[in-house]
Amino acid sequence: MDNKLDRLIDGALAGYAEAEPLAGLEERVLRRVHVAKSRRRRLFAWALGIGLAAAAAIVAIVMETRPAPVVRTVDVARVTPPQPQPVMQQPLVRPQRARVIRGRARPVPLPKLEQFPAPTPLTQEERALMAFVHRDPKEAEQVFGELRKQADQPIEIQPIEIAPLRSDEAQ
Repeated sequence: MDNKLDRLIDGALAGYAEAEPLAGLEERVLRRVHVAKSRRRRLFAWALGIGLAAAAAIVAIVMETRPAPVVRTVDVARVTPPQPQPVMQQPLVRPQRARVIRGRARPVPLPKLEQFPAPTPLTQEERALMAFVHRDPKEAEQVFGELRKQADQPIEIQPIEIAPLRSDEAQ
């Protein structure tokens, strides 16, 4: 059965192989290939032209020269009320003005502290703890020893018990 079918298909295809292409087919195919190439060239030329125009516009915008604004510093006197003295004093640092060089203000680096972060005054709780340690050093040592022992022990967390939800039908 397969042999008959194979012979039938081979016979039908043999008739197609002998057919000649239509007149001018080769010329039509070559003309279409040539038109497709010329379209690609035109598209490439447009893309290149638009890219160059955009680059020229960007360069023109960037290269536009404007005179730099002149920055002038003004000394202003400020009166501030006296502040309460902190426990630890910081060295007095005199603020500097920005230097004007060639019409542009160049920032001056900020002053650096001798200690960072700057010390802050003791809170009321910290002062009370210091007073306790100075007043009763043995008792403070005993209290802190107990706290160290507690800190070394593992933390115990009680298990969470959640009651199951009930629907309206179960009630």
